[in-house]
Amino acid sequence: MNPNVKPLCLLLLVLAVAITGTTTASADDSFTGGIICLNAEIKELSPSSVGIDEEFTLAIDLESCGSEAPKDITFEIISIPPDIIVTEDLVTRIAEFSYPSSERNLIYHMRTTPDANPGPHIIKMKLTYANKELETTKYYEVDVRVTGEDAEPRISSVTTNPEYIYEGDTVDLTLGIENYGEAIAKSVSVSVDHDFKGIKNSTIGTLGLNGSQTALFKFKADSAGEFNIPVIIGYEDDFGMQQDEYDITITVLDKKGSLHLASVKVDPVIPSVDDTVELTMRIENSGDRRINSIRVYADHPFMGLKESFIGTLDPNEDGPAVITFIADEAGEYEIPVTITYIDDFGEEQVETKVSIIVMESNSGAGTILLVLLVLAVIGGLVYYNYRMKKSKDEIIKQLMEGSNNPAGKKLEEETEIEDEE
Repeated sequence: MNPNVKPLCLLLLVLAVAITGTTTASADDSFTGGIICLNAEIKELSPSSVGIDEEFTLAIDLESCGSEAPKDITFEIISIPPDIIVTEDLVTRIAEFSYPSSERNLIYHMRTTPDANPGPHIIKMKLTYANKELETTKYYEVDVRVTGEDAEPRISSVTTNPEYIYEGDTVDLTLGIENYGEAIAKSVSVSVDHDFKGIKNSTIGTLGLNGSQTALFKFKADSAGEFNIPVIIGYEDDFGMQQDEYDITITVLDKKGSLHLASVKVDPVIPSVDDTVELTMRIENSGDRRINSIRVYADHPFMGLKESFIGTLDPNEDGPAVITFIADEAGEYEIPVTITYIDDFGEEQVETKVSIIVMESNSGAGTILLVLLVLAVIGGLVYYNYRMKKSKDEIIKQLMEGSNNPAGKKLEEETEIEDEE
């Protein structure tokens, strides 16, 4: 071999080894991120499915992945949902790992709040450590799934007072609301979408598991018929605000108002022109509840009072409404009468009519003569009946006496014959 060739081969071999070593180091540096390397690994979330108001643990491993032990290490939770509570400090500082291959285990004890919302909850974390003259920062996230249950408040009963509803009645409606779901129902409210005048909304509050409460409503059944009434129940459960709709049926029977005109008295009975007339109307409460602020208005065309105030009437009680006026024109009048009263839902009215006759002033003598004639006829009939009754009584008496004394009767007959001869 040429003596100059051997040194040349040795030189080429050294260059090849040097080039190969440099490439390996570069690849290692790229894989480890440098001589100092540290990673955080989520080891365990227990339990994996977290319920509302439930404890759980999060385990984090800090693992060195470089050729030198890391220093000035800080691991911190930088963002946590408001419905997750962490027991430990959110920031953990470690001065130095003992060996390049060391690990450090971090365990966080956490708990979801009683009002936690179901669904994904992201916890954000940050790892910082020194890397020679520079500082390396890495970010991590963990997804905590909070599971929840559905609440199910439904109508369990429907009660009305009175049980049988008539037109014009004031009705107390009671709905039993029960939670048939697997979660607490919060902020429960109930609305009845009826067309009557009255209360349509009721607030219950919170319904626990299998809990029940009543929703109270009041309305005036001002028309008869069968009514399909939507009932809307709003509430909040583990999944947020919810709203369910149901239907109830209310039947209102046909019935007139409980206030009515019981009797009418006119004084004088048949007034004449220029007479002062006193019209007395008795108003009766035939219902089963007290009625207040009763007023009666008679829309007559004469000069005088048109309104009378009665006040309060208890059930089956009546009261007088007195209207006084001067009948200044003859004729037959049909006077509209309006009875106004106040109940729980405001002012109500009942309308009716009263008829009176006003005579002419110069017809008084004829009226008196007619009355006297009628009285005379009645007197004659009474006298005639009296005389007829007396005559019949005498005949009956004579017959009875004759049947009791036949001898005397025969003697009287013979005497009568002799007298005739």
